[in-house]
Amino acid sequence: MSFIDDSEKKVILFLIGNPGSLNRHSTGHYILADLIKNFNAKQLVKNGLYSKTDFDNLTFVKSNSYMNESHKSLKKFLEIEKINLNSSILIILFDDFESILSSVKLSALKKNESHNGVKSIHSFLLSHSLQNAIIFKLGIGIGPKPSNATKDTMASWVLSKFTQQEIEILNDKSLPLVYGYVDHILQNNGTIKDFNKLNAKMKKLYA
Repeated sequence: MSFIDDSEKKVILFLIGNPGSLNRHSTGHYILADLIKNFNAKQLVKNGLYSKTDFDNLTFVKSNSYMNESHKSLKKFLEIEKINLNSSILIILFDDFESILSSVKLSALKKNESHNGVKSIHSFLLSHSLQNAIIFKLGIGIGPKPSNATKDTMASWVLSKFTQQEIEILNDKSLPLVYGYVDHILQNNGTIKDFNKLNAKMKKLYA
């Protein structure tokens, strides 16, 4: 049984993160591995700048680009797979250094993005006509970030590895929230009336 009727929008989870072993800046890829396992989706198939797999009306896409070039992966995916974003729901899943570990938040893209990967994608999307597109970003908290950090300090911190305790928090707190958000988006075909209310509801449900 499909999660979404064929007449409804296709849902694309686009997960960004640096290539290589797990660190804070590749949290999206860690989440992706769990999503594939729990949805019983087939293994990812690599196609240059991106890798993908499908489950019913869900498409999981892993960016194989470095974070600040995430748009290159999205561009190649859209071109090769012939995806029309105006008939799709795009969810960009990323590591959110502005939020604490265990926090997951859904929101719309904004003009001044602080996350380089999201900024890269947003700039790319602005060059397209997307009147009917539904696009969200789902931030997985990896903070708190270092206080009064310099640019170099932040660069070093986001590339640092999680402790075992932090990985357990990701598994026990963050992952259930991700599934909750994905399920909500599927059930409502991408209609989100109020992000703040939804985030508060999810935080309470998965406390």
